[in-house]
Amino acid sequence: MNKSQKGFTLLELLIVIAILAVLATVAVLVINPVEYLRQARDSQRVGDLASVKGAIDLYLTTATTPDLTVGVSGNAARCMVGIVSPFTLACTTNATRTVDGAGWVLVNLASLSGGSPLATLPQDPTNDATHFYAYAAAESTNTYELNAKMESVKFGTDQDLDGKDGGNQATWYEIGNDPALDL
Repeated sequence: MNKSQKGFTLLELLIVIAILAVLATVAVLVINPVEYLRQARDSQRVGDLASVKGAIDLYLTTATTPDLTVGVSGNAARCMVGIVSPFTLACTTNATRTVDGAGWVLVNLASLSGGSPLATLPQDPTNDATHFYAYAAAESTNTYELNAKMESVKFGTDQDLDGKDGGNQATWYEIGNDPALDL
């Protein structure tokens, strides 16, 4: 009676586990999930600011006497939580998300005839001292600028979204109706 044993030896199992560990490490390094999370947050930033820009542009085209600095005389800037202003103006911190002009955007979007296109103003996905949304406006020229700080290599370096937006800040994504975006 000759019994043959079938199975793997301990050495064979250890070799397979080691190979799988190396492959898993290489996959994590190649895929770089942290960068994909940064790209997702940057995509949200671009989309959020585009939504706010669309709402402000709608307000400017429909308001008979537009006011981009509700409650403030002259030029104004608001930053959600940031300490360093991306503008030449000093930035007043305001994390309120209401669309009635009391939020971080000083435009009363609720005054539109059909109501505000936004239920609330968006908030940066990170919303800390480095990554936040900012708004600035010049009352006399009815110009405004919306800013966000990009964090991914794809948006900040490869596509250079923040450097090719026409603004005066190379490390901030700037959109608005000011041609030079230099508020």
